[in-house]
Amino acid sequence: MTDDLSAPSDLSAYEDELAAIERRVRREFSFGRRRPVVMALMFVLAVALFLPFSGSDSAVTILAGAAAAEVTVPQRLFLGFVLVVGLGVSTLAVATRRWALSWLAMLGSSMGFVFGMLACWSQQSLPEATRPQGLGAGLLLAWAAMALLAIQWASVTWSRANVMPARGRREN
Repeated sequence: MTDDLSAPSDLSAYEDELAAIERRVRREFSFGRRRPVVMALMFVLAVALFLPFSGSDSAVTILAGAAAAEVTVPQRLFLGFVLVVGLGVSTLAVATRRWALSWLAMLGSSMGFVFGMLACWSQQSLPEATRPQGLGAGLLLAWAAMALLAIQWASVTWSRANVMPARGRREN
């Protein structure tokens, strides 16, 4: 039996279709066991918006502009990261399983964690007259959820190496 390398293979007709499938798979990631954890953390973030965030004001009250206590810039930035990244980008990444969105969710939730730390610190360093009574449960819960969300998105993002295509020699 002789091998004729110049003869077209049976799969040559499907080469374009296989290349399109390979490109699609390269853009996606696999959750594994992390999907329920990510979704639960997103639910915790949503619940935290309705708990006391700054004194007795909830995050929803702060976003509506009806807060009784003084709200600092890091608190507003943290709320923005919770809404845009923690809930918005994470929802898109879960729904589409796009690798680029998982990177954006990882980086954004990491930055949100930092702004959450600054929000806690800034609330404690307000003058006595305008300082709300302690850190709100919603702020602490959202901060912890953003930290755990950043960890989950990091493990999802870095696990993508399992589905990367092997780049070996291709015979024509």
